[in-house]
Amino acid sequence: MIHIHNGDVVAQLARRAEIPGDHIAFRESLVTGRVTPGDDWIETRAHALASFFGEDLLRVRTSLVEQEQLLDSAPSRGEIVLWFEHDLFCLTHLLYVLERLGAAKLSLVWCPTPLGMMDERDLFLRFESRAAVTPMMLKAARKAWRAYVAPDPADLNAMLARDVADFPFLREGLTLHASRFPSTQNGLGVIEQRILTILSAGPLDFLALFPQVDTDPPRFGFGDTQVMATLRELASRAVPLIAMAGNAPKTIFSITPAGENVLRGAVDDCAINDPDFWLGGVHLTKEHLWRWNGTGLIRPH
Repeated sequence: MIHIHNGDVVAQLARRAEIPGDHIAFRESLVTGRVTPGDDWIETRAHALASFFGEDLLRVRTSLVEQEQLLDSAPSRGEIVLWFEHDLFCLTHLLYVLERLGAAKLSLVWCPTPLGMMDERDLFLRFESRAAVTPMMLKAARKAWRAYVAPDPADLNAMLARDVADFPFLREGLTLHASRFPSTQNGLGVIEQRILTILSAGPLDFLALFPQVDTDPPRFGFGDTQVMATLRELASRAVPLIAMAGNAPKTIFSITPAGENVLRGAVDDCAINDPDFWLGGVHLTKEHLWRWNGTGLIRPH
């Protein structure tokens, strides 16, 4: 038996709880950068992660290669137990793993509350109550993964329209993903909107800012590294929306006048900062710009 956890914290907790089997942490960030499966998958993902997080390309590439090799060998080790939570970060990883391992013997702990906050006894009970991945859930996961990595979000829009009975949180999670696209109101994704809204009340250091970005319970599931990278990106745009002063960990973040104009809708961020980024399989540029209108993604004419 092998267990695949979304990160090291729960993997370590499961080992302490003496849950039988090997416990492996799945390390990726499929909410970050270009996600386009193909022959160049490893190279594409390594460049996306190294660039966004400022990490060494060789180290990232090596880690991804080792992880893919582990996934290749996992079906030969018997039952595979997947441990994931109801947030966008976990959902993208769960969809990928289900796509990769769909022919294996799979069971799932799909939890609406953070697994890392549980004690060892509760975690063991979660293991004992795990459920087999059903054919309908697997079918829905494959459809959702194809929509997530597609170059345009037409199929994603179709999945936002209805719930999938066998897959709780799928529709909500995909809606959270769609809300990261530039808004029709001001060109901000929802995370950028939250950051600017928080900072509009006054400058903050990271320790004060981070807990307010993804409130309890976390629905995006972004960690401090993800949020810090987003802050740096907002500060480094051609027309910065926030300013950073001082050195880490004492850096102070504040909204700029341009950020205030965008926040109140007087200026469209996509007009002053040409978009050039990826969300799943969609490459957003000035010529290929999809926007979130609160219910779906549209491409303005």
